[in-house]
Amino acid sequence: MKKYLLILGFIAAISACKNDDANSKNALSKADSLKLRQNAIKKISDEDLIKKLLRSKNNQLTTEDTVFYKAMIKRPKDSAFIAMNLYGKTKRNGRLQEFKQTAIIKDQETITSRIQGSVFRIDKLKDNQYKIYTHEPEIGDFSAYDVNFNATPVSIKKTTRTANFYFDLLPQKRFEYSIKNPAKFFNIRKDKIVKGDSLLDTLARGSKIYRGNGLLNLNDAAALNTYYFVNDSTILEKLIIKDTSRIITNITLSGVQTQKKAKKYYSSAFKNDSVYRQIETSLELSKNSRHVVAYTTDSIVKTYRYTKDFRFNIQAIDSFKLEKTYPQYYPELIDSTFLVQSKPFLINGLMAAWQYSVRYTRKTNANPTNVEVSISKRELINTKDTTFVFEAPLSPIKKAVNIGNVSEQDFDPGDFDINFDGYTDLSFPEGYDLNRNATYDVYLYDPLKKSFIKNPAFTGPSMAPHILIDKDHKAAIYTAQTGNNNYSVRIVTIGENGTIKMKETYWSNNTNGSYTIHYQKTQNNAVVEKKENVAKNQQWSQNNFKNEFLNWVKDQIGKG
Repeated sequence: MKKYLLILGFIAAISACKNDDANSKNALSKADSLKLRQNAIKKISDEDLIKKLLRSKNNQLTTEDTVFYKAMIKRPKDSAFIAMNLYGKTKRNGRLQEFKQTAIIKDQETITSRIQGSVFRIDKLKDNQYKIYTHEPEIGDFSAYDVNFNATPVSIKKTTRTANFYFDLLPQKRFEYSIKNPAKFFNIRKDKIVKGDSLLDTLARGSKIYRGNGLLNLNDAAALNTYYFVNDSTILEKLIIKDTSRIITNITLSGVQTQKKAKKYYSSAFKNDSVYRQIETSLELSKNSRHVVAYTTDSIVKTYRYTKDFRFNIQAIDSFKLEKTYPQYYPELIDSTFLVQSKPFLINGLMAAWQYSVRYTRKTNANPTNVEVSISKRELINTKDTTFVFEAPLSPIKKAVNIGNVSEQDFDPGDFDINFDGYTDLSFPEGYDLNRNATYDVYLYDPLKKSFIKNPAFTGPSMAPHILIDKDHKAAIYTAQTGNNNYSVRIVTIGENGTIKMKETYWSNNTNGSYTIHYQKTQNNAVVEKKENVAKNQQWSQNNFKNEFLNWVKDQIGKG
């Protein structure tokens, strides 16, 4: 019996020890939890934090004529601290004036509350290092401060201004038109419509005017405000700087303008602290035939110099033009001859077009990425009734051409009137002479037949892409290389009735780099004058003889 009681007592003792150990652990856990709760910082809402700081700032004031009445909180993206903009009023000379200060708060501890102006931008530089930008609208001044929370105490230093401090402030340095739904975009900005501003109304010319975000995204930075000028065909984002009586700066930042055949887009960029570049890009459908679609892009690049107060002076204007073609390929036209036409053009009072008979090349049929065709016939037709006018010779060397070069081709007949009868003539490559000079055939316009007739008397070589015309002396000029760095020039003077009056020829030969120029004049195919060494007093450069010789001959025209 005693033994049984002893066992029961032992079991009860073990249970008691376990309960004491559990109670002890519970007590320690509660103590640790209480300690953590005591050490944790009690979070305060933004509203309470604003009330607390406004109360503290107003308690520090020593005059009843000053009060802090409002505050707004601005955080960096990582919310590592708070910048609180404080708004105050004070009475000076019997008038109320507003002022602004900024407080920096981290972990609910105020680091400073005496930074002048209000913070409008915060950039993170490194871990715990930031740059804050402030604005004082009362004096129109901007400042920047470097804040380093790694330093003890926290370091807040005003940044030294660069040559153009405002360039560093710009949150957006590149501007492009990006409004996808203009009706919606401006409908939700009805409160930003500007009315009754006579200076802006003069610029708008009936367009609606909307306030933009401002170049610095500051509503109270009035001098750097941006505006949208909007009508049915145009949306322009502009930087407008003005005083009470005039517009000082009027620069288009971005926009779009719809014209009859094209759309013009505006974009721009502040390249550095003194250079601003504006680009006007016009996109126009330039070809739209069955066989080719093409768009022409015209770009005008304007480069400005600008000052720190955003006054602009234009420095340079450059223009560029690019046509992008999109050839069309039709498998049903394989192994068949089909017709394509150029764009219409006016020649001798007739609205005409070139009509080409073409076939796809084997290379194109195998891979129609770049559509090339071979030409079997080239005809001039009357676009009014497609009647035949004239069949032009084809190039002496047959080459495949991109279909975009013939279909909807832009052709300018130019001002080629070789016989000076008032009608435009045509000239085509005929082949090459023994010295590999390109030779050209001439087709004179016959107003009675209303067609072009080949005239072999005007066939001749030219180092230029065509036979040259001298209107002042009623002459056609033929140039050629004759070998061994020698050249010749033939001047064909036209008489009053359109026939050849005379031919004058200058040609060179050289011995060991010493040049001699010869001259000959013919009339009615008979030599009537011949001279040797006609430029014996002329000094020639071996490296630039061609240009010197051609220019010298040009000066002789009309003297014979």
